[in-house]
Amino acid sequence: MNPLLNMTLLTERRQALATLAGITASLALPSKAADLPAKAGTPVTDAGEMKPYEVLNPPIKGDLTRVRLLFSYDCPFCRNYHNGLVQWGATLPKPLSFEATPLITSEGENAFNAVLGRLITQDVAPQAIQTYDYLMYMKLQGDPELGTPPSGRLTVTDVLRTIVQAGGEGKAVQAYLKGRGQGVENRVSSHARLVRTYKLTSTPSVALAGRFVVTPDNAQGNPQQFLLLLNGMVSRIIQGAGHAL
Repeated sequence: MNPLLNMTLLTERRQALATLAGITASLALPSKAADLPAKAGTPVTDAGEMKPYEVLNPPIKGDLTRVRLLFSYDCPFCRNYHNGLVQWGATLPKPLSFEATPLITSEGENAFNAVLGRLITQDVAPQAIQTYDYLMYMKLQGDPELGTPPSGRLTVTDVLRTIVQAGGEGKAVQAYLKGRGQGVENRVSSHARLVRTYKLTSTPSVALAGRFVVTPDNAQGNPQQFLLLLNGMVSRIIQGAGHAL
């Protein structure tokens, strides 16, 4: 690896960890996504009644037409829900768009490098994103059915190989890192700040229209009920009644 790139990555990793440390201190967020609370915090409501979602106040202006899956590669629940939610997101009516966004919820280079690899994949081989996500879940969590243990350490080299394994072109990745991808590591630390931006207490979480956050816990951990809840909220948002939820 280019020594200059390695030094830059080290600096950005430290910044991401510093950001995560501040968020952890303020939110008492556990160090691993798998250790996040089984139940989300008490929902914030407009009239004091219990509702199956959290309210973001003020709303996130850049997300008013976006539905965002917020997940962590080291969270087993995210792994279980990921494909179904991505498939569901592809069916959203306009003007809503769907985006799966990885978080950094644990310390260490593994989480940092996993997100870095996804950002590179998004820019170089967007068609390989779903395969990259699957492979990264496998690397960080292992696969008990196949008897594959989790990776003890995930280096940048490992991540670049995973991008190629997912379907990216090796030469395209190298050209990207030497050209328009210079500085891509600067974008990674923002994925640690998302925990605070969306006031997250567990993963996976789905943020809708920059106003609401829903987790499987809001549907008692039932995947079918979770999708029904999401569909209902999307319908209200499309109808312009999101403010009345």
